[in-house]
Parts: sequence; C-alpha cells; structure tokens
Amino acid sequence: MKRFATCTLTLCVLTLSLMTAVLAQDQDPFVPPEGIPVESDYVYERHYNQVQEIMKLPLGQREAALEAFNSKLDPKAKIHPHMSSFMGQVVLEYRNQGNNAAADKLQARIYELYPHLKPTQAQLMQAAFQAKDYAQAIELAEAVYSDSRDEQAAFVLAQSYIATANGPKAAEYGQKVIDSMGAKDGIYFVAWLADYYSSQQDTAKALSYYDQMLKAYPTTVPQGWDAGRWSQTLGKGMFLKAVSQYTAKDYTAAIPTYYKSLEFIPGNEQAYLFIGLSHWKMQEINEAMGALALAAVLDKPGSAKARQYLEQLYKARNKDSLDGLDKMLDEARSQLNQ
Repeated sequence: MKRFATCTLTLCVLTLSLMTAVLAQDQDPFVPPEGIPVESDYVYERHYNQVQEIMKLPLGQREAALEAFNSKLDPKAKIHPHMSSFMGQVVLEYRNQGNNAAADKLQARIYELYPHLKPTQAQLMQAAFQAKDYAQAIELAEAVYSDSRDEQAAFVLAQSYIATANGPKAAEYGQKVIDSMGAKDGIYFVAWLADYYSSQQDTAKALSYYDQMLKAYPTTVPQGWDAGRWSQTLGKGMFLKAVSQYTAKDYTAAIPTYYKSLEFIPGNEQAYLFIGLSHWKMQEINEAMGALALAAVLDKPGSAKARQYLEQLYKARNKDSLDGLDKMLDEARSQLNQ
C-alpha cells in the first residue's frame, strides 16, 4: 500500500510538471486589467515570471515557446526589448551542447526580429581580431577598408598580416596606418617597418623609418614601450646608418655614427670593430688599435675577428712581436668598466 502511494505521488509530480510545461509553452502574455498600462513595472513582473517558466522547458521546446510568447506581446510591454536576451541564452545553450546549426539558425532569427542587434562588418571584424581569428579578420577588414578606407580596418589588417607573417601586405597596411595616424601615434608600425626593410636588405627604406622614429621621439620613450626595448631599437637604426656610411666609404661620418649607436647599445663589439676598421682605412693606426682592442675584450661573436686585426696591426708596429699587447687589452677592459 505504501509503495502504491509513493508511485501515485511520483505520478502526480510528473503529471504536474508536464502540465506546467504545457502551460508554459502555450500561455499567452499576461494582459493587465483596465487602467493599468502595459508598460508598467507591475505588468513587467508578471511577464517576467511567465518567461521564467518558459525558460524551464526542454531546450527544443523553449525556443518555439519564447518566439510564440514574443509574437503575442504588446510592443509597448516593458519586457519586449529584453526577449532577445532570453533567446540569446538559448543560443548559448545550443552552442554548449555542440548544436551549432540550431544556434546559428536561432541567432539569424533574433537578427530578423531585432535588426538593430545585428553586428556590422566592422564589429564582426573587431570580434574576429580579438579572437585571433586572423584569416576571418583579414577577410572582413579588407571589405571594410575597401568600402570606407577606415583607419581601424587598416590597423587590423596591418596587425593581422604581421601575425600571419605576410610581410609585403603588413608593410602595405602598416604604411597606411602611419599615413593616417602619423609617425608619433603609429610608432609601432614605424619600428616594425624599419626592422622589416632592414631584414629585406633595403637599407635606404629602413633608414627612412628609423629617421621617422628619431624625429617622433627625439628625447622621450613612446607610451607603452619599455625603455630598454626603445633604446635597442634606436641603436639598431644608428648602427644601420653607420654601416651605410661605412659601405659608402664615408669613414669620417661612420665613426661618430657608430659611437652614437653605442650610446643606445653599449658593449656592441661590432660597432667597435667597424670603428677600428674605419680608422684603419684612414691610416689612423693608434685609434684603430684602440677601438679593435675594445671589440676584442668584449668576448662576443665579433671579438675574435677584432683580435686578429689587432694582432696584425700590433705586429706591424712591433717587429712582428705581440709583447705588450696584453697591457693594451687590460687597458681596454679597464676603459669598458668605467
């Protein structure tokens, strides 16, 4: 008898749940009594409670019930603009279950019912870029830029092409960003283009961007940049300029430029090496040996070559002997430690 009573109780609960679900699925929006405006908080509360019952339905039934309820709502009802959010919750649940087809279909329906919610191409572009879906971001940004020459689209394209290692396209749109924002605000792209053209062995273009960097920030560090990184960047520019002058055999100009690069990148043995070679080219042997000694004691990749050149010059001056060279090297170490 007790078991029968338990079963009966369970059946009653199941029946009640089913009836509640049916009522939630088929119910019409609450209609307020005469004198109570449909846009009042009183009506909103009752509509909200009805929607909450609908949200308890199984996922497949919930979608249809929400749309049916929404279609019967008075446009002035306070809950009306919020119905898209409840439908959006269903979209998320579909996605959580892996049912993307149903989610996409409902999302499209939401945009039909609420056209103002449909994202623009620019918004979709930004969303793809933030999600690091660079292929999608590029496709959307190319369309946006083609239509409007939008500055933000150029920025997204430049960044996305950098991220996908498409150097020529990144250079094209990086320059467009600089044209739009100026070198000061577009300093990231100025620096990237300087490095890019340097890697392409296009020294003239690389130097033009390094010059823009120096003009934009002659004494300060750009906002958001680490001081050490900025110093390295300027040092690379100065070094490249010095190399260009050395290659052109303008040794008088190359030497101070190499020294300027050392202000940004101290301890660069390559700079000291070429300072030494520049002095040697001009037959300033004492100065050449002094610079080569500094390069030699730094114990870096170019130090061995500097030591070879130094020994060659030293022997020529000391009857093919290296006696006393260690003293010169010790003086170089002492000079670098100062």
